[in-house]
Amino acid sequence: MPSRIEIVEPFTSVKSFDADAAPDGIELLIQAVNALDNPGLMITGTIRVELNEFVPASGNERGKPLERWDIDLSTVKQQKAFWNQLTQMYQFRLGVDPERVAKAERYILSVTYSSPLGGHLTDECVLSARSAGPVPAGLRPRNP
Repeated sequence: MPSRIEIVEPFTSVKSFDADAAPDGIELLIQAVNALDNPGLMITGTIRVELNEFVPASGNERGKPLERWDIDLSTVKQQKAFWNQLTQMYQFRLGVDPERVAKAERYILSVTYSSPLGGHLTDECVLSARSAGPVPAGLRPRNP
């Protein structure tokens, strides 16, 4: 069982999933880490991903909700769809409404893992929209 879940910030970013440069998705990489700080665990359960406005200079930087995705990782098919064997991380391509992404420079991205045993682990980061860039042709976002 994992002791924590982590958003892999250097590889998580706002992206353009088509030929133009307009952001229309988020590429999210997460890893589960055990109590000995060993990453690369496969997990079962559900992942909830939430995108919120970023409110600067505030005691609570999390603003209004913009998008939410619930991802099920309970079947072999779902594991194969999202697990990257090379990096030993889960990789999600989440489509977003381009109108919402284009309006802000930063967001709060949060992930909550819920295990089948009832435990919950969370992580969040500030996501910059300036990191958007085109993804190679043929790769499209997946909305679970």
